[in-house]
Amino acid sequence: MTTQSEGRTRIVRLATWLTAPPDEAFADAARDGELLVARVRTWLTLLLLLLPLSSIAMRPDSAQHYIGLVVTLMAVAMAVSMERSLQRRPFHRGIPFFSSIIDVSLVSLALFAFWLVDQPIVTTNSRVVWEVYLIVIAASALRYDPRVTAVTGIMAGFQHVVLTLFTWATHRGDGLLVASEEYGVFSWNTQLSRTMLLGAMTVVALAIVGRTQRLRRMSTNDQLTGLFNRLYAEEFLSNEVLRTARANGSLVVAMLDVDHFKKFNDRHGHPAGDAALRSLSRVIRDRVRRSDMVARYGGEEFLLVLPNADVQSALDALDQVRIAVGLTDIPLPKGGVDRTQVSIGVAAWGVDARTKEGLLEIADARLYEAKEAGRNRVVGPGTEGANLPFQRA
Repeated sequence: MTTQSEGRTRIVRLATWLTAPPDEAFADAARDGELLVARVRTWLTLLLLLLPLSSIAMRPDSAQHYIGLVVTLMAVAMAVSMERSLQRRPFHRGIPFFSSIIDVSLVSLALFAFWLVDQPIVTTNSRVVWEVYLIVIAASALRYDPRVTAVTGIMAGFQHVVLTLFTWATHRGDGLLVASEEYGVFSWNTQLSRTMLLGAMTVVALAIVGRTQRLRRMSTNDQLTGLFNRLYAEEFLSNEVLRTARANGSLVVAMLDVDHFKKFNDRHGHPAGDAALRSLSRVIRDRVRRSDMVARYGGEEFLLVLPNADVQSALDALDQVRIAVGLTDIPLPKGGVDRTQVSIGVAAWGVDARTKEGLLEIADARLYEAKEAGRNRVVGPGTEGANLPFQRA
């Protein structure tokens, strides 16, 4: 019973790991990596198209070359379709898994095509097509998600084993696995070595993913608050502006600043100021959507980017952030607690500006307007000149 319980627990943990949302620190990198993989896939399939075309030109009577041409044309069509879909549609977290499995399956389909034309030894001993499995596993590391790499490696190994067993079972007694000078003879040792090579490549790719994740986290995160830093924030905003323009969607940008932060530091000391910034970061992060980006923009100033948010809902959410910050007790290193307040300036894509620079400029100008109007308020489209903090209607 204990063994069964432990087995179920491991299965649940594995399922939780595979289905958990991706780390937000790598979400944007995953989108860029998937687009890069899509472009490489398109160019690679176009180059591979030259192989069956040249083979047909030299041996037009060989059926296997026409099979190869059909498979390659299918791969080209799918590659172009997937690249265009990525450029035009919102990125979904399941896309990397789907595209990796498709890539592995295309390699298996190309190998199976040789079985269809009674050349099973090429299916099992291919020296060109089979190696594409390794390229697919290596490319999975560009997606910044170890789960994608693990699934890709497992699928490659599984499909290779199934294809080998199927080919051996259907041709083991008819001499078709006795090979040519080019492909040698069928050997289980060779197939086992290939399976182990797929596993080794998966381990290497996982190590690469882990390393790149650590490096990206170091380069994109603010050490004090754990939020994103200014460099990442501006890169993220640039990408969101482009995506919003392509989809004619909505996007809201907010600049948030701690009111009288210098006085807080002077009164309690810089360690207390650091504690206040960490507390403020948690409050903001807990009260916005997972898809929203929060970054420390500089000093006590924060940048929030809210994709696919309309102006009114964004103003409501940001005002709730303002209220929550004002009600949060900040434990002081020397004992006791204190509180802070924030002012927020808001700009909306299409309403105020359509460029990154324009949105940042207007959000910053409204932040200073909030300061001039008495602080502890949200100023955005339609709220300018208000004498009281913006409140939910």
